[in-house]
Amino acid sequence: MGPIILSSLETGSNADILQGTRLQTVPAGGVLTFELQSQLNATSNNFTVSVQMPNGDTPMNNTQIPGTTPVDSGVIDERQNLTVSFPITQGGHCVFSCAITGTNVLAWRVTYTPVS
Repeated sequence: MGPIILSSLETGSNADILQGTRLQTVPAGGVLTFELQSQLNATSNNFTVSVQMPNGDTPMNNTQIPGTTPVDSGVIDERQNLTVSFPITQGGHCVFSCAITGTNVLAWRVTYTPVS
């Protein structure tokens, strides 16, 4: 089994982004890597993200996501984005959620890498 890569844009709050995707249930033990970038990161326009692992741990809880400079929509710039990785066990469901303030776009990519 190889990696699974998902990506999309969010323009509003979403309580369970991975629900209904290939990563709704993790096929085997591995690592989930999240790459996140918001169009804007200001008091009145921002995105926060939370990640809850299958065992209940919450390594990200309402974490404000960096914006792009210059402001650009739908971009994940490796020089500015937030990238984090977490180990995950087989069969677990990771709850990845986002909350919007104001008007904004969140670009995200989640990569599952199996560990042999």
